Amino acid sequence: MRLVYAFFILLLILIPSVQCQQTAEGWFNKGKVLSNQSNYSEAIIAYDEAIKLNPNYATAWSSKGIARGNLGKVR
Repeated sequence: MRLVYAFFILLLILIPSVQCQQTAEGWFNKGKVLSNQSNYSEAIIAYDEAIKLNPNYATAWSSKGIARGNLGKVR
């Protein structure tokens, strides 16, 4: 049973560090996949993460605008 607890503690420690290693490009690629699946709301969230990591990522900004347009959100 101790081994199970140790495994879960280790898992809880490793999960945030893996998430911190996400790159702007990785989030952008996730957004493109979601956009291609017509999941525009989730794509916008992924593009926002890419933009948060790299505010000068013009392609992410553009793709976010396209996704918003597909949702009918022009403002």
